[in-house]
Amino acid sequence: MEPLAIKQELKRTWNPFFSRFGSFTLIQEITIPHILNRENVVVISPAATGKTEAVIAPIIENLLKDDVTGLKILYITPTRALVNDLFRRLEEPVTALNLKISRKTGDHPVIEKKHLPSVLLTTPESFDSLLSREPRIFMNLFAIILDEIHLLDNTPRGDQLRILLNRLRKILKNTGKNLQYCALSATIDDLKIGERYFDNPKVCYLKSPREIDYILIPAKNFIKEIFRIAQIRQIKKILAFFNARSFAESFSQKFRVPPFEDRVFVHHASLPRSRREEVERFMNQSDRAILLATSTLELGIDIGDVDAIILYRPPYNISSLLQRIGRGNRRTDKLFAIGVYANNWEKILFETFFDCARIGELYEKRYQPSLSVIPQQIYSYLYQRRRIGTTLKSLYQIFSPIHSEVVVKDIFKKMLSEGVIKEMRPGIYYLGDKLENKILYGKIHSNIAEKSFGEYDVYEISSGVLIGRIFYLLGKFILGGRCWEKVQVLEKEKKVYARFIGEGPEFSKIFEGKGAGNYNYLLSTILKNRFFPGLMPEEIPFFYDGKNTHIFHLFGSLYGFIIAESLYEEGIDAVDIEGKILTLQNFQMPDDRFPVPAFDSIKKVIVNNITRLEDALGSGAFFYDLPVELQVQDHILHLDIPGFLDFLRYLKLREIGAKDFAEILKSISVEKKRPQDSLPI
Repeated sequence: MEPLAIKQELKRTWNPFFSRFGSFTLIQEITIPHILNRENVVVISPAATGKTEAVIAPIIENLLKDDVTGLKILYITPTRALVNDLFRRLEEPVTALNLKISRKTGDHPVIEKKHLPSVLLTTPESFDSLLSREPRIFMNLFAIILDEIHLLDNTPRGDQLRILLNRLRKILKNTGKNLQYCALSATIDDLKIGERYFDNPKVCYLKSPREIDYILIPAKNFIKEIFRIAQIRQIKKILAFFNARSFAESFSQKFRVPPFEDRVFVHHASLPRSRREEVERFMNQSDRAILLATSTLELGIDIGDVDAIILYRPPYNISSLLQRIGRGNRRTDKLFAIGVYANNWEKILFETFFDCARIGELYEKRYQPSLSVIPQQIYSYLYQRRRIGTTLKSLYQIFSPIHSEVVVKDIFKKMLSEGVIKEMRPGIYYLGDKLENKILYGKIHSNIAEKSFGEYDVYEISSGVLIGRIFYLLGKFILGGRCWEKVQVLEKEKKVYARFIGEGPEFSKIFEGKGAGNYNYLLSTILKNRFFPGLMPEEIPFFYDGKNTHIFHLFGSLYGFIIAESLYEEGIDAVDIEGKILTLQNFQMPDDRFPVPAFDSIKKVIVNNITRLEDALGSGAFFYDLPVELQVQDHILHLDIPGFLDFLRYLKLREIGAKDFAEILKSISVEKKRPQDSLPI
């Protein structure tokens, strides 16, 4: 459909939604005709390309042809901040059409049931609460929009949303309602993402048309260099991303130099909502400012046009990098970013992430269902049915096809045995009294777990001297280039007492920096090509020094930890170094196969590290409501252990000489770090 024809179809909504722009964006031209035709759509397009208007305007256009009584459009987005931002953006055009728009979050908990809005903006958690407490408000629903779905998908919150949609469809089953669904996403690998949430999605896909221009600079004196670049490029408005709040706060004072003395701000989740919104408003209205933020601003919160994005240290994956740099240069087709690296390894990560982002290869984790959502949704559904109770059959229906009846029944039996659920009549179940406080404070509606695990402070056991910090704690580990053995762990205090057992491999001293990450293990093939462009994809280099075998794997710290601990269980003295090199001490490989640990060995490692992996994997707030065997299974799923083992079996070892190995180590050697560069990220 030609743009003029689309404009003519939007008789009522063109003016309030598009007239100030004067034309449609390409993704709007692709999407709008499908929505006007009442198809379900998945809109995949980079940030700031007009996805929101592409879906809500034609939905409202169709809605205005029908009865507009009651709640008609449910708009679900990942965070409260996005709800607030969308409300600011949509309030004027929606009310201009004589429709009411409201928001429902923890910050805005009240909804007028007697005067329901036509459009309701909310989060998955508030949708859960409404569905459990006021299911009748959804009886006149016309359409559902799932915003930034890539940020929810493949997490407990994404599976929670899938089950909530099942529950909603169950309520509407006998009404004859045929809901229209729209999902919005930034650039992703998985074009089938919409199929998990609704039927027959039409994919409207716009591969990034924007060029990515970037500069990489070392962390030493980086602020001075940034201002030099800003002067050359006439940059007036900067958004800087940090991987930790402590960095954002500590650097804020150092950015306060002319002409930005009183125009430097900080934005992160620990700040009060009122302060965050004040900062967002100022950035939106100002033509000169610097904002230092954490991942809270990765999302589409409107802070106006930004001339440059700064990334202090690499983000955790390519998707996050794309999300961050997509916040800048909204008025042009070219993205500009400055990456600040603390060591040469981080520089290589940056280069790899940017190269992958340019061609749209994101190497995201394969989707795996989250088991910890099952107890949460059982609680929530039983609360929805608190007056009449429910049956196991009814529960099976809301979880199908995501989870099998066998798994749901196993979790249900545990909850029943613990008295969290009670059987009031034969086969009719209700919530017990043990969840009274969680219900009172709305805790049964959230899968967002409070972070409890972090880095450990490591102390030398005989002297009590702090020797450093470590995240993945092996029986034997290398810290500061020396080899240590775990003696005692104080989990609550996050302290480890260890004994020195010898010098580590000579090269281990280069791996004292950060940046190993929890990226997808498949990215290791791309990283390896930066050092060995001549190797086949399945070939992985190793070096035998006459005593120890050193395998240059680059799987990242999470999978490096899993392999080393599993081989250690099998009697091989294995040590992983920063997710890059696996050292097999006093061991020579018998053939060219990668040393693949047995599944049972990996399972044992997972059993022994359930708590620490739970936090690293983001397993959800109700993880410990699972039976122990399903806690282990949840970790196996999230780690994609079957896929990882298949990948390891595909690999072949290729021996390299001492000179080649030394050249690799030299190329990723760590620069001398300042105190602030060694803070945990």
